[in-house]
Amino acid sequence: MRYRGPAELTVVRHGQSAFNAALAAAARDGGRLDAADLPARNADVDLTPLGERQARAVGAGWLASLPGGRRPGVVFSSTYLRARRTAGLALEAAGLDLPVHPDERLRDHDGGPFTFMTPAMVDEYDPGEAPRRLADRMHHRPERGESLADVLLRLRSFLRDLCAEYPGERVLLFAHEPVVVLLRGILEGLEEAEVWRVSREEPAAAASVSRWTADAGGDLRPDGYGVVGHLAEVSARG
Repeated sequence: MRYRGPAELTVVRHGQSAFNAALAAAARDGGRLDAADLPARNADVDLTPLGERQARAVGAGWLASLPGGRRPGVVFSSTYLRARRTAGLALEAAGLDLPVHPDERLRDHDGGPFTFMTPAMVDEYDPGEAPRRLADRMHHRPERGESLADVLLRLRSFLRDLCAEYPGERVLLFAHEPVVVLLRGILEGLEEAEVWRVSREEPAAAASVSRWTADAGGDLRPDGYGVVGHLAEVSARG
């Protein structure tokens, strides 16, 4: 299916979150994640100080540098705190006064009871979970969670509404890595195997920018994926 309507669609992954930082620490410390400082709900996970700096860099280093005619006129965000805060900090740093429309369909993938677990912790909690997931990565649905096919369905719904309601607009989204990767799969018509390759080899980094621009026929075409040049100064400072 072709998606026509917006002149441009840009997706920003949120800045580093407390969960991202905890995962990195777990990788250094033998695979166990300390969730003591994480909230009970994934939706309430906030940005780290580094994530806040990354969000401001999205605004000051990328968004503010766009020519007036290339700046977004419509902004959506996942309902999750880290995405909403990234949106607010980026727009503030860019000096743009635009309302941010929260949309539940842009939320992160719901991993159910495995949300705050590393692979080692998943194996300890349920040794059969990883094999079940590998057997059908797109359609496996963990208990009390959702499959990636479920995420695809809600993203297709979002895109249909977006294309119908915002023809000719430059639209900016703030969301999560699975959303960025799966949107790329939808918009570029990728086969399932290619989606997994992108997820594995070209993950969307924190505060990265991915863009699709309408061609002469109105179809959205890739125009930069996972761009992080605006984060150079933040990365250098740590």
